Amino acid sequence: MQQEITEGKRRIAKNTMLLYVRMFFMMAVSLYTSRIVLDVLGVDDFGLYNVIGGVVAMFSLISGSLSSSISRFLTFELGKGEISQLTKTFSASFIMHTSLAIFLFLLMETVGLWFVNNKMNIPEERLFAANIVYQLSILVCMLNLTQVPYRASIISHERMNIYAYVGILEVLFKLCLIYLLLYVPFRDNLIAYAIILAVWSIALQLWYRYYCKKHFIECKLHIERDRSIYKRLLSYSLWDFIGQFCYTGNSQGINILINMFFGVIINASRAVAYQVENAILQFSNNFMTAVQPQIVKSFASGDTDRFFQLIRESCRYSFYLLFIVSLPVILEAEYILSLWLVEVPTYAALFLRCIICITLYNSFRDPIIKGVHATGNIKFMNLTSSLYSALTFLPVVYILYYLKFPVWVCFVVQGFNVLVCSWFELWSLKREIIFSIINFYSCIILRTIMVSLVCAIVPMLVIGWLEPSFLRLCVTIVVCVLSSCLIIFYWGMDKSLRNNVILLFKSKLHF
Repeated sequence: MQQEITEGKRRIAKNTMLLYVRMFFMMAVSLYTSRIVLDVLGVDDFGLYNVIGGVVAMFSLISGSLSSSISRFLTFELGKGEISQLTKTFSASFIMHTSLAIFLFLLMETVGLWFVNNKMNIPEERLFAANIVYQLSILVCMLNLTQVPYRASIISHERMNIYAYVGILEVLFKLCLIYLLLYVPFRDNLIAYAIILAVWSIALQLWYRYYCKKHFIECKLHIERDRSIYKRLLSYSLWDFIGQFCYTGNSQGINILINMFFGVIINASRAVAYQVENAILQFSNNFMTAVQPQIVKSFASGDTDRFFQLIRESCRYSFYLLFIVSLPVILEAEYILSLWLVEVPTYAALFLRCIICITLYNSFRDPIIKGVHATGNIKFMNLTSSLYSALTFLPVVYILYYLKFPVWVCFVVQGFNVLVCSWFELWSLKREIIFSIINFYSCIILRTIMVSLVCAIVPMLVIGWLEPSFLRLCVTIVVCVLSSCLIIFYWGMDKSLRNNVILLFKSKLHF
């Protein structure tokens, strides 16, 4: 058993490192290409592209709920060693996704198309381009639905090196995209941008399918007639759908409310902030992607002690990983955006700070949610956390916007909702295993936040001492990383882990 735990830790470390290699390539090019895209498309078209994509994302949330469902069931069967059941689950999931793709196509071509053309705040001269972007987004969405079982198989088998290789290819593609947008005289850059991204997405999905069929035995399709498998998948997915509906609906619904009350320029500000936030979020997401299969497999094998230990450690260290890279961005938001973008949209820096703070707290929630999903009993969590968020977030923000409150008030409401929802999620986990919620808050969440506040003291002194400049940015980054790493090492880590890190460094340095 101890050998299996050690091997699991090594696999987590190896997969995390592979995902970090992928992330560094993708983050560097993504931030640079976003700047060029914003410059080439202009603020209005950039905001338009993101808001149209948001409409499709609202309809494609079905894909998200099923993706989580399929990944959980495939990983669970791998943890139990049930190959026959694994094959049945994959084929059943593919049939379900194909059926849903057809249904979603009809929904987006009727209700969605009407909404885009009649309710969205789109300049009349850009309506044709908006419809082209919408149709291409639908095409990619349909293929993404049928792609979900293949993507879930790769994660379940913990083949994170595949994502690293594809990340390098994606970097090369985006670099080519930059030169196309800069030097090829397209009649309409927005339409060209949407077409190129759609072609890339389709090619990438075809490659993933080829790899899965070649390497994973369960990816050989057949007509599965076992109704009990469909029943289990649909039952789980139905409750997960509620959670995905609330999350995606809130995220994209705010985008639409901002569009209705403030226009596409403010949409561009929010899109820019999320571009940076998504790049930063990769630091903790890579860790969670690597550790998630271990959480599911430990529960499937009945090792609840390791299961809960993985959740606790994931909460703490996913926050630390995210915080180390977030702190200099929070402190230097205006200057970083001015270096990155030719024209910084209004409110972009404020939005960025608010989004990062909320995302930092959400890094505590993600391992807890993954843990509840691993148990398979997600009904209570989605009936409480997700429904509470759905019933309070968008309606309250709509009323506040209607009453002429400023655009940033949505983040105040979202921050309060995040705090309440995290309590519901912890209570859902407590229904499956025995632990103290109060102890979890004090020893994991509050202690981690206190450590992070101490980490911010020295960098804030640097900000107050130096004038805004590239030198101050460099000094701030160095001070943030060094002070955070030292303080986290001495006060943020458990003694056992700290000793393991010391032994690891000694062995590598041959002390």
